[in-house]
This record gives sequence, structure tokens and C-alpha cells, in this order.
Amino acid sequence: LPVRNPSFVAIDEEQRKIYAVNEMKEYGGAFGGGLTQIGYEPDGTMQIEADFNTAGTDPCHVEIAPNGAFVSVANFASGAVTIFPRDTQGNLRADKTVFQHEGNSVHSTRQKGPHAHSSIFAPDCPLMFVPDLGMDKVVAYRYEGAEVHTDEVATITVERGCGPRYGEFAPNGKDFYLINEIGSRVMHYRYNAGKMTLCEETSTLPYGFTGENICSDLHITADGKFLYASNRGHDSITAYHILEDGSLAWIECRSSGGKTPRNFALDRTGSYLLAENQDSDNITVFAIGDDGRLDDFGQPGAELPVGERAQHPGVADHEPGLRECPRHILVAVDIHAVLAAHAGVDLSQQSRRDEPEIEAAHVGRGGETRHVGHDT
Repeated sequence: LPVRNPSFVAIDEEQRKIYAVNEMKEYGGAFGGGLTQIGYEPDGTMQIEADFNTAGTDPCHVEIAPNGAFVSVANFASGAVTIFPRDTQGNLRADKTVFQHEGNSVHSTRQKGPHAHSSIFAPDCPLMFVPDLGMDKVVAYRYEGAEVHTDEVATITVERGCGPRYGEFAPNGKDFYLINEIGSRVMHYRYNAGKMTLCEETSTLPYGFTGENICSDLHITADGKFLYASNRGHDSITAYHILEDGSLAWIECRSSGGKTPRNFALDRTGSYLLAENQDSDNITVFAIGDDGRLDDFGQPGAELPVGERAQHPGVADHEPGLRECPRHILVAVDIHAVLAAHAGVDLSQQSRRDEPEIEAAHVGRGGETRHVGHDT
């Protein structure tokens, strides 16, 4: 489906909704990027139902609150977080609230101002954490229903120059892992009732590497045994074993099978890792071994090519070396078909996610802006 630079999506399977951020500096003739709401059917057909201006530039991440009452959008370039309420059918409402982060840090080019990067929800209480790469902070928010406000007490500050990007809670709900884009490291926190305590830091890069690198994504297997992190520059995926105390033990660091792995995903069975290589336009499929190591799945270098490339003025240019973007489409990929094509595996009896296609409707405006933080 034609969609303006859909760089990240969140899916509500119960309501059959997809929310895609439109990573742009102007959307619908106004300052800010966009958020597109898409409905889909079990057969994968999709249609655009509505779209909205986020009132923040280059939105790069969207997540649905656990209570279903709102979605949170992280606007990277302007450093704002936009909250869109939802109704009981999963439809977004236009009366958004914008939280504008304020602050900076020590990196001369990457940290001149705030850069909100993602929204992560606590497993045990109505608390949301937003890593801000530009401020070297993870800003905390409390929520009740669709009402959201900042929580200064739960906000954490990382070492200056690290550039926090994204994090995940382990399945036990007690350990939190934060990937730092600029610092190329993973931080392990022990979590308890809204409080984070830093336990350790570990590099995502092999010993002796001296080239340029920025980290991107991080995911934990559903059984809580393994954690994976991606490197752009080194163009690799690093695997760790999560020990009983939550600490990380290095397993390996291997090529992502392409250039600039901006994101990757783990399938629901915990058997496969799919690395999305932005600058080589391919998705590399790896099988996850019992020891956490990644093996080429099926045929050596098994991969899925993804479309053509084109230059697009107005598309986000907030990360070094990431100036070209795929065409403005959202592509539905049947993971079962991909896996079967490479190794003849039939996963039709296993849990699966319906994933669909898109178009463009109205732009919602209005809302409230609140300011968060200060210069450091």
C-alpha cells in the first residue's frame, strides 16, 4: 500500500489495526510527521482508515499502551512524545497531547538537542519509559487511562555521550536492558516497582574493533535465555546468554548479512531471527540454535530482497549514513512462506500474526504541548 515513509509499525491483532509512523518533517502541509491508522483482514488485505499529524518531526517509533487507551509516538528529530487516545475499537482520536523534551548532552553533532527514540511500558505498573538519545536520559511517564504525565523520580540518567535508543524488559519482569546507540553498549538494570538500578554495561562490538559504529535494535527471546543487539557500521548482530542473575555472557558477533541492520525481529516460536538491512534492502533469515548462536537458515545466506531505493526529500536524515529510504510502501510479508521457501518448513500449525497493506485519509490537528526536562 502507498504510505509516506512508514519506518515503524505497531499492531493490535484483536482490533485488527496497524499504526505506522510516517517519518517526515512535514505531513499534511504542517510541521511534524504522521501517524497512519490501517485496518486489515485475516486474508491480509489492508486499507487506510485515518492519518494524523504528530506535531513532532521524524516520528520513528510507535507503541500501544498495555491498557489499550492510547498509543505513544516518539518523534526523533524534534525530541517530542505524542500521545493519541484510542476508542474501544482501536480508532485513534485527534485530541493528542505532545510532551516536548528539553535538553542536550556532550556529543557535538548527535546531542545538540533532545531526540526521543522509543516508548517502553513497564510490566507491573502504569509506567512508560522513553529513551532520549540527545539528553542521555530515559524519561519516565505515569498514565491512568489515556491521561499521561511525567515522573521525575522514575526518570534515569545514563553516562553522558551514550545516547540511549531502545530497551526491553526480560520475561521475568525484573531485568531491563537498554541499548545505547552512540556508546555501542547494552546496559543491564535491575527493575523493581518503577525503580531502575544499573548492574552492568557490556559492549556490542568485538574486541579490537576500531571503526565507526552506532547501535540500533535489541530483542530478548520469549524464554528469557538470549539477548540480541544490532550494530550499524560493523553491520552485525551480537548474541548474549542471559544468566540467572540477569547478567550478560557474550556468545558471538556475526554479520547481519547486509548493510546497516536498523531493525530485526524474533519470530514467536523463538526459532528465527530476521535482520532488516536498510542500506542493502534485504532481510536475512537466521535460525537460532539451542546455544543462542545464529545459523544461516536453509540455504547459505538465506535472504529476502526488499524493493527498490529512491531519494526522497523531506524524509528523515537523522542518522549518519542513512539518507536513502525505500519507496513509500508498507509490504505484507508472510513469514511462513519465507521460511518454507528456504527450507521447506511448515509452520502453519504454529502461532502466527496476520500481517497486511495501505493509502491516505484525513490529517488530525490540535492537541496540547507540555515541556519536559532542561539543558544538561
